[in-house]
Amino acid sequence: MALDFRAEAVSHAFCTVSFFMAGDDRTIRVDVPKDLRLASVGSATPLSKYGYEDRLMRCRKIFNQIATRKYLAGDYKPEVRVLVVRITAKDLDPSEPGR
Repeated sequence: MALDFRAEAVSHAFCTVSFFMAGDDRTIRVDVPKDLRLASVGSATPLSKYGYEDRLMRCRKIFNQIATRKYLAGDYKPEVRVLVVRITAKDLDPSEPGR
């Protein structure tokens, strides 16, 4: 089961860019810390929140795959009205098992 990406819902808070996905009648927020890889994926470090949002949108396929894998494995934390999947450096390391 793949989660459905919600392109209209991207937020920026606490040095994190987040996007939302839906699956199993649940809302899943996917947090990608700016200092993790959004600054290093692509060329120069984005200079604005819109630059980070653009970078996130261009890399959404890989983040969607990682978030779906983590969600299905139960690797999320419940918050008020959402389940939160956090992307980490380990998730982006191609040498890690499960990638």
